[in-house]
Amino acid sequence: MLTDSRRIGFAFLVYAIALFLIAYVANQSDFLLSFSAYAVAFLVFLYFIRVQNSFDLKTWNKFALLLMLIPFFSNPSLSPDVYRFLWDGELVTMGIHPYASVPNELMESNLRVRQSTYMNELFAEITDLSKRNYSIYPSVNQFYFLIAAFFSDHLLISFIILRLLMLLTMVLGYKFLLKTLDLLSISNHRSLLLLLNPILIVEVIGNFHFEGIMLSWLIIGIYFLIRSNWLKSSLFWAIAINIKLTPLILLPFVLRFRKFSWTLKFYFSTLICSVFLMIIYLWPTLFWNFMQSIELYFDNFEFNAGVFYLIKWITSFFIEGNPTLIVGPILSIISFLAILCLAFFQPIKSNRELLTRMMWGYVIYLMLATTVHPWYVILPLGLSIFSANIGVLIWSLLIMLSYGFYAVGSTQIGMALIAIEYLVVIVLLVFPKLKITRKLTDILRLN
Repeated sequence: MLTDSRRIGFAFLVYAIALFLIAYVANQSDFLLSFSAYAVAFLVFLYFIRVQNSFDLKTWNKFALLLMLIPFFSNPSLSPDVYRFLWDGELVTMGIHPYASVPNELMESNLRVRQSTYMNELFAEITDLSKRNYSIYPSVNQFYFLIAAFFSDHLLISFIILRLLMLLTMVLGYKFLLKTLDLLSISNHRSLLLLLNPILIVEVIGNFHFEGIMLSWLIIGIYFLIRSNWLKSSLFWAIAINIKLTPLILLPFVLRFRKFSWTLKFYFSTLICSVFLMIIYLWPTLFWNFMQSIELYFDNFEFNAGVFYLIKWITSFFIEGNPTLIVGPILSIISFLAILCLAFFQPIKSNRELLTRMMWGYVIYLMLATTVHPWYVILPLGLSIFSANIGVLIWSLLIMLSYGFYAVGSTQIGMALIAIEYLVVIVLLVFPKLKITRKLTDILRLN
């Protein structure tokens, strides 16, 4: 009979093979292979959570690092976004502002860009939509892109440099996550809900999505928020905002957690730091180019939007033309008001309550959004660590069903996959006292 250590070793090997298949064998349209491998990795991850007390945290950290190194030398298998990242960085090394021109224009009008073998290699992999539009990535993202571009114009080496930068940032964020858990008297092993979760490895290290980087800087900001250091907290919050704007959603919760005078200083400092970081790239003459891409994102993108799809389908019987133009803005307003109600309906009396409400605020935002890519769940997953929310945890598995779109499109099968995802997640989120929810929590020993 296998000992516990050998069982865990065997499970680690299975996890590693699953990650290898996703990183080096599967592709975006190969849904059956990618999701099957991911589901296996996720089941092993749940097993690790169940037996987390078998090893100390340092041992689990070594396991996590080894798993993160598996996709380190791979091309991104599920998303081509990184090619636009490197394109933006390379433009800066050429003295071209990434918000000044769209890739299609540069390939036609700029001889240096057109004659660069590396730029042609990147351009070939950028999506058609991205080729037609200005960059949508804020300043801090651009710093990461620039560093990778500065040191290399070889694709694999650029991948390795960018992954190394992302990994180092996550290590820093992880250290502050542990400090935050200590402040809240929560076991450090709870961090494994994020650290060992395959969505972090697949979507951040494997596919270069910056949600894990945004979460890392935000966790540092939250740590200093809890420590009542408004200046340091605002700085790191501003860095997170300049990776992706969505941490703005969480700011209203601070007003019900700290005194008004403290919050006012925090808000003002966050604004100043955010503007300072933003204008490094976002010059006034280029502001509307950037905003044009932001507007395009909100007006034209639809992906894995369960609630939005349902309401859009219902309203299509009553609204002539495209109901998206009406349903999308209405859901945005509802989301905004719901988050404000959640933030303000009563004072926030503890650190755990603050982080739990922030998690719910972001969950509301994603539930009513028109675009919900799999990597978007990383931020609420990070916040859910402090309450061990089983619904968000399972969402980090089921959200990968959305990749079925690239294999079957918006067919009945594709819509059925999204329906399964949202029905299960909503039940687990809304009904935490259901027998199945309590059973899962007990099995994983999250009480």
